[in-house]
Amino acid sequence: MAEAAVSFLLEKLADILEEINFQTNVRHEVVRLQDELTRMRCFLRDADAKQDDDARVLNWVSDIRNVAYDAEDLIDTFILRIDSVKKKKFIKKYASILKDWKHRSKIADELKAIQKRILDISESREKYGIKNIGDGISSTRERLRKQRRSSPRGEEKDIVGLDEDIAKLVTQLVQTEDQWHAISIVGMGGIGKTTLAKKVYNHADIQARFPTRAWVYVSQECSTKDILQDIIKQVAPTGQNLKKLREEELEEILYEHLRKKRYLVVLDDVWRIEDWNSLYEAFPTDRSNGSRVMLTTRKRSIALKADARSVPYDMHFLSEENGWTLFCKKAFIDSADSHRSPQLEEIGEKIVEKCAGLPLAIIVIGGLLSTKRNLGEWKRVLSNMSSFFAQDPNGVSAILALSYNDLPYYLKSCFLHLGQFPEDYPIPTNKLFRLWIAESLIPQQGERMEDVAEDYLNELIERNMVQVAKLSANERVKQCRLHDLLRDLSISNAKAENFHEIQGNQNTHPSARCRRQAIYSTFNWRQCKHPNPHLRSLLFFRVDHHKSQVNSYRQDPYKIEGSDLDYIGKSFKLLRVLELEGIPCTTIPSIIGLLIHLKYLGLKDTNLQELSSAIGSLRNLRTLDVAANLHLETIPNVIWKLKKLRHLYMCGHKYGGPLRIETLHHLQALSEINVEKWMQNNPTNLTNLRKLGIRGNFSLRATEIFNSIVALVQLQSLYLRTEDADFPSLTQLSALQNLIKLHMRGKIRQLPSSQEFPPNLSQLTLEHTHLKQASMTILENLPRLLILRLKTCSYDGEKMEISGFPQLEFLELHSLESLEELNLEEGAMLRLRSFRIINCGKLRMLPERTRSLSALRELDIEEMPKSFVDRVRGEDFYKVQNVPSILFV
Repeated sequence: MAEAAVSFLLEKLADILEEINFQTNVRHEVVRLQDELTRMRCFLRDADAKQDDDARVLNWVSDIRNVAYDAEDLIDTFILRIDSVKKKKFIKKYASILKDWKHRSKIADELKAIQKRILDISESREKYGIKNIGDGISSTRERLRKQRRSSPRGEEKDIVGLDEDIAKLVTQLVQTEDQWHAISIVGMGGIGKTTLAKKVYNHADIQARFPTRAWVYVSQECSTKDILQDIIKQVAPTGQNLKKLREEELEEILYEHLRKKRYLVVLDDVWRIEDWNSLYEAFPTDRSNGSRVMLTTRKRSIALKADARSVPYDMHFLSEENGWTLFCKKAFIDSADSHRSPQLEEIGEKIVEKCAGLPLAIIVIGGLLSTKRNLGEWKRVLSNMSSFFAQDPNGVSAILALSYNDLPYYLKSCFLHLGQFPEDYPIPTNKLFRLWIAESLIPQQGERMEDVAEDYLNELIERNMVQVAKLSANERVKQCRLHDLLRDLSISNAKAENFHEIQGNQNTHPSARCRRQAIYSTFNWRQCKHPNPHLRSLLFFRVDHHKSQVNSYRQDPYKIEGSDLDYIGKSFKLLRVLELEGIPCTTIPSIIGLLIHLKYLGLKDTNLQELSSAIGSLRNLRTLDVAANLHLETIPNVIWKLKKLRHLYMCGHKYGGPLRIETLHHLQALSEINVEKWMQNNPTNLTNLRKLGIRGNFSLRATEIFNSIVALVQLQSLYLRTEDADFPSLTQLSALQNLIKLHMRGKIRQLPSSQEFPPNLSQLTLEHTHLKQASMTILENLPRLLILRLKTCSYDGEKMEISGFPQLEFLELHSLESLEELNLEEGAMLRLRSFRIINCGKLRMLPERTRSLSALRELDIEEMPKSFVDRVRGEDFYKVQNVPSILFV
């Protein structure tokens, strides 16, 4: 993580050299600092891996991280001082010039001091005998590797919940298809990949099908030569001294032997695609004799690259029932255990719940408790599970840490950042991306930063470090979460790195060097404030359900007063992120304007009533969110000054006074803005706008309004909500060539023809449009429509006939109060994968041709009458019996 701090500082130094007109001597010191940090960064990747083995390396890395943080603080403080000088009134002009000169001279001396510290740290590497950091393998990793080394022998006796997985994999391996395949078992550390692979490998059907079998443990310290030797010893004993042979010779021996056989080779614990590539050529893949290679890996990307034709087998967490069964097998060794009591079982159930379905955690904690029968001991374990896991150098925490240590530095920062979110908290990905950008965790390169952030998250998911909590209809990650034990790992590492700290139930004092704080509403922050000049991020989270019971914002115990915000402005002057969503704060005082480094200001749903015009001083702001504040009557006309703003979220109210935004050339998302305010601007300047939400009366200046929208050539997502009138003609929207997502709310008298919709439209959501059957004929002929949501009052007919939708993959019918009958004609919706019916109270049954939807994989029935549900489960079940997933809510 020191590598991340240094890399970020190097980017910052490059930026300030462009932005600030330094004196020659200051510029020289900045360049020298850049050069030395660049050299130092080369050693940090290896050093990070050795910290657990050597206290000297740990201290050396910590020194580098601290000096990088201090250099960053120095530069940001200098920028803050220069900014305050520029704001002085004219009568203080000459005094300000002198002060400016003093600040610029002072930073040169301070940079030299930083430079000397860096040189001292560099010299100490040799002085304390830690010169060759990159040599050899980490002893911690080597110990773990030996301890985890797998073989097909010695199967685990107490296996729970794998019978179905074993049956599926055995079938997949012995199926009649003779083409060669590589089949991968994928999942996070400790989920049971090796256990499952062993059961499959030793299955009678597998032994009969594959006369030639081999099992090798790969690990992070893979040696291709050793792996090849190991396989040869198992499948083709040659009598030769294999250690004397070159890698190419070993490869040829193995290939020639396997070419004549039907073989199964298991490669357990593959970490790098390079390791697979180095072994792949030794396996004959052109023989149609049903041979297989089976991999276990934590990384889905490796599975996909090993064999693009095979679907990776994803391991799932144990259900509560299976988790409890496994725990009992370990904790209560004898089923008639005389010490087993209802009190112990109650504690045990809570322990299993905290393991969140991870078999390794349940096995370890169950084994620990098998020797303890005192109720107090069990309670102590429940209260300190993460510390118990961390105590064992070969245990759960160490095994999970392998995945963390394998991350590149830029993903380590993102993973640690996720630990700030509360336990079991579904994290909205769009908000997460904005936070990562504001925290400078996403590099400013050629690609759009939001796209890079999404790539980073997807890579963490592919590595099984982050879980998908919710997918959008087009299968992008909408919400994510951390497994509880990975969250513990994130929090522990973040605290050690001074990356972030969480203030929750315990009234602990935060570190004076901590860079980020997450404040939970269960923590009395107002009485436990601590100034921290290093703080860069302050996130407030509402983690209780008290809000729904509070009658007014005035009675809310977590309300933040103006004095609290004054304290934040005075104490945390280098703040980059301030998130207050859901925490009442009726006013934002003018002191907010002093936080010139602020990049993210989250004020959503805070009952905000007054926003100071001082926000116009926040020239580095990327995100401003004041949505869901119904009492905010005015937004100061200073938004135009925020030239770096990328995301602006409002309520769509008319707001008093003008609202100029046409200067925001970097704006990516604007939602919602009132149509009157929109028309006060020249939208052709908003050249990067991709997402737009507008509400109001569109009929008064319809042609001008729609001309202004179609001028947005980058627009991909559009939300239109008409008020006080029906929608006028929508045919002008056909000019939006890049629009893929359209959401309309309000009555539509006449839909455009299929040819007059945006040509690349793939997602359409309609609300309160009051359409009739004739409109369905238009919609079902949209050539690229993949997702259709018909929500409240969007369709008024009692009967709906569907005969088209050739590309449609997702259909949602939500709160269609008049709908009684739904019919599908032959050939309709043949590609439909997901079908949701929600709160359509009069709908009597599923259409007969539902059984013809061969691509249908998901059917969700929510808030429907009992008679409808009973019919689907009973006499109409034949219509859906082939649908893999049917959900009733």
